[in-house]
Amino acid sequence: MNKDALLATLIGFGIGLLITGLLLVGPNILPLLPKIQLPKHSLVTPTPTPTPKTNDLIIESPLPDSIENISALLVSGSAPPNTTIVIAGPSDESVVAVTQDGKFAGKLTLVEGKNDITVTALSKDKTSAQNVTVYYTEESL
Repeated sequence: MNKDALLATLIGFGIGLLITGLLLVGPNILPLLPKIQLPKHSLVTPTPTPTPKTNDLIIESPLPDSIENISALLVSGSAPPNTTIVIAGPSDESVVAVTQDGKFAGKLTLVEGKNDITVTALSKDKTSAQNVTVYYTEESL
């Protein structure tokens, strides 16, 4: 026999002896090992009760993702009385006051393409904002 075959035989015999020893002695050693437990988790997660959002600022015009062909845009909506409204567009902004019946309106100048408009309501105790996107093209629709 050559050296490689003898070495492979010895390694195989050693592995077989190790497996046999574990099968014979293993059940007696198992109770002596520390207990390992997995954490208990429930598959059902409780769902939180949603609280209704009261957003006092509402943009009524323009509609989201609308296409306009006139560069002067009237932004209108409703908000609580005694609130200052800041209407910010890509090229200018407008500051208006809310009327006693809760309505506001302000003009913006649109630029060609996508216009992200942010309407912010500022009062003494609360600030809220809404965004609307309008697309402007000079071509007639």
